[in-house]
Amino acid sequence: MPTKLSVTQHFDATPDTVFALFGDPTFLAARLEANQGLDPEIVTQEVDGGSVTLVTRQGIPAEVLPSAVAGFIQGDPSTQRTENWTTAADGTHSADWAVTIKGAPANLKGTMKLDAEGTGSVLVIEGTATVPIPLFGGKIEKVIVEQVTELLQKEETFTQQHLGS
Repeated sequence: MPTKLSVTQHFDATPDTVFALFGDPTFLAARLEANQGLDPEIVTQEVDGGSVTLVTRQGIPAEVLPSAVAGFIQGDPSTQRTENWTTAADGTHSADWAVTIKGAPANLKGTMKLDAEGTGSVLVIEGTATVPIPLFGGKIEKVIVEQVTELLQKEETFTQQHLGS
């Protein structure tokens, strides 16, 4: 049974200001670097008016993986994250997103919605992790959701600091 992920991020900037960062290669490269993954890379970044397609890749050092996960993966796994953002007529920004882990029978996918909140904005990230391994899949899904939640919290802090500078 898939494991749910739910993260809410808050920013002291308008949704349009936050959304503009997703199309800024300098910001994205710095955010990737701050995550301290192995060989961070912006694979694709396409900006077309109110839409942004973003694909990033980074490795995870095997030594930081919990033993419940490390036993199923050879070497340092690589993650690829895809976000397909669009802007609705009412100005809200939303995305379908997915994370795949090379060499692992696992995936994570869901939706994001960036909207106004007071004088700032809120980004709501929802998703599910799926690992189709009998007996151990649920435990691995839980670890993946914990790790991704921690990463998203780091990204929120990085973005808040960037907006404040």
